[in-house]
Amino acid sequence: MRRLHGLLVCASVALLCQTASAQGLAPPPPISPGSPGSPSVEQQQQGETTRRLDEAEQQDSGRNFELFWIDGSIGGSYINMSQFSSESFQIEKASAGGPAFSLGAGVRFVILVLGARLRHNALSTFNMWQINAEAGFKIPIRSFDLLFGLHGGYSFVGRLGDAGLATNTETPASTDAVSIRGFNGGVDVAFDYYVSPLFSVGAGILGDFLFLNRPPVGLPGNYATLTPDQQAAINADPVYQRSGSSAGLQLAGGLRLGLHFGL
Repeated sequence: MRRLHGLLVCASVALLCQTASAQGLAPPPPISPGSPGSPSVEQQQQGETTRRLDEAEQQDSGRNFELFWIDGSIGGSYINMSQFSSESFQIEKASAGGPAFSLGAGVRFVILVLGARLRHNALSTFNMWQINAEAGFKIPIRSFDLLFGLHGGYSFVGRLGDAGLATNTETPASTDAVSIRGFNGGVDVAFDYYVSPLFSVGAGILGDFLFLNRPPVGLPGNYATLTPDQQAAINADPVYQRSGSSAGLQLAGGLRLGLHFGL
């Protein structure tokens, strides 16, 4: 009996110790906002802001900090050189449309982009090349970039065909090509979707103001063999006597593919 009594006493003491230990680990009662040591409303708001920023960082698209970019585009272009003014330009077909291609490269500083671009307009009646400088703002929206930019540069037509075919004159033509040079400037609007931090696809449009100049056309190679009436017609033709100029518009658009490099 004494042995059984001792076991009961030990069991009671162990149960009491466990109960006391469990009571010691119980969480403290909640602290009311107004009690001493409780966080202020401002601290609670800062904590909530930090939590939301952490969630936004976890949901980020994973894009790198971009420093350099290269992109190309393919689409269409329309040019009308008789839209505003034409002073002895004498180009028979001053408007044309066709496919257009471009290749550009540059740098990016957060939202500011700077670069250069070569554009080729393979129009139905002539080919026009453009070398432009670009500047704009690219606004990131999750996996998208929205671009608003300006550009300007040098435009030139390598060949408009024989003078008689390229101009409004009916005088027999030489085999000399009509050379046209000038300047352009305009605006760009585009968007890019980042398939990955390195690669993007998108689309864009542009509008250009063009000012082009045509130098006097050289005399036909067979001028000396022409009749006096034909020579007189050539001498009176403004295409052969003086240069011409024209101001017009260009509209273009197409798909964009880009590569982006950074940290």
